[in-house]
Amino acid sequence: MLSTPTVNKTPQLRLSRSQTLFEAAIERISAAYPKDLARKEGIHSWPDPLPSPTFQRPDPLLLFTPAEDGSRRPEAEPSQPYQAIIPMTRNEMLEHRNRERIKPSMQIPLGLVDKPEEQQVDTFLVDLHGTTDARSGGPLLIAGPQHSGKATALQTMLLWLTTCFLPERLRCAVIDPLGELDQFRALPHFRHPSGETLWTDGNSDEDLTRFIRTISADIQQRHDKFPNQRWERHTLAQLWSQGLTMPQFLLIISNYQSFAERVSASTALQKLIQTVVETRLQGHYLILTSTETSARYITPEVMGACGTKIGLALHERQRHELFGHAAFSTEAIPGRGLLMTTDRKIHQVQLALSAPGHTESSRDQYLRQEIA
Repeated sequence: MLSTPTVNKTPQLRLSRSQTLFEAAIERISAAYPKDLARKEGIHSWPDPLPSPTFQRPDPLLLFTPAEDGSRRPEAEPSQPYQAIIPMTRNEMLEHRNRERIKPSMQIPLGLVDKPEEQQVDTFLVDLHGTTDARSGGPLLIAGPQHSGKATALQTMLLWLTTCFLPERLRCAVIDPLGELDQFRALPHFRHPSGETLWTDGNSDEDLTRFIRTISADIQQRHDKFPNQRWERHTLAQLWSQGLTMPQFLLIISNYQSFAERVSASTALQKLIQTVVETRLQGHYLILTSTETSARYITPEVMGACGTKIGLALHERQRHELFGHAAFSTEAIPGRGLLMTTDRKIHQVQLALSAPGHTESSRDQYLRQEIA
């Protein structure tokens, strides 16, 4: 327990109509126990807490600032004071992309991360390239039960990437057994230059084999095109600056656990994952999601390849399987979870929504309008 500091008495704070009891309590504590005093006493967990959902605002974090023009908002959706990670509308970001010379990047803003050792909450950047941010690097694994926020996290990342990059600069291949990412399927980013779709539900071994063959051939073609190239962290950027079209390639396998019981499919996917991981410096990147965390569903090799791990609404055994003994529990809030980074440290994160809305259906409608 913390010892109660000696402070001047402060007037009682009344609870306004717009305040929750929690917010009023935080306000009173802040008035009575300022951060400077906390620092002097060696308390390093005093930053403003991550946004907590309230009755009026169930999901406060958003990727882009919502457009002021309400015409793009579903009619039944009232205006909400969302906190945006990116202080720009998506249209402004698209204009910025068209004006500026965009460099290759797999840094994706995904939410907020609590950094108590620095007494602040910061933007959480997923870095799939893994060379510029010690907190997050390489392939990403997001684990959690259904409706814990995995698909929403994928939607947020895909919205960011397809907003930032034209199809010739970004190619995505998706295995989506439950159809949770269908909003993006028609975008040209998800097609091979030959016109072949880079999308499958993976429910048929034949379709999955064709999908894997297409991706493997594409990776081999890139290797054959530059047989003597020494691939380093800035090589792809240098090729872009020389005018060479060399898209970044992202493989997403959603609900990876669903393939564990299919031996041939599981074996083929493990080989594909290994190939993508080994060619990361050539611009190949990986994101996995899973409802399961045990070795029965995710082999130690695949688990070890994921430099960044996010756990959402995991029970104690799953937290131990994903993070080890150091894991702690978090509030049961959609999108709230734990993050393990390449330095093996564990942080609390709140993931952002791709689109505003009270319900999943209203957010889906808004997202489809934006993508269209």
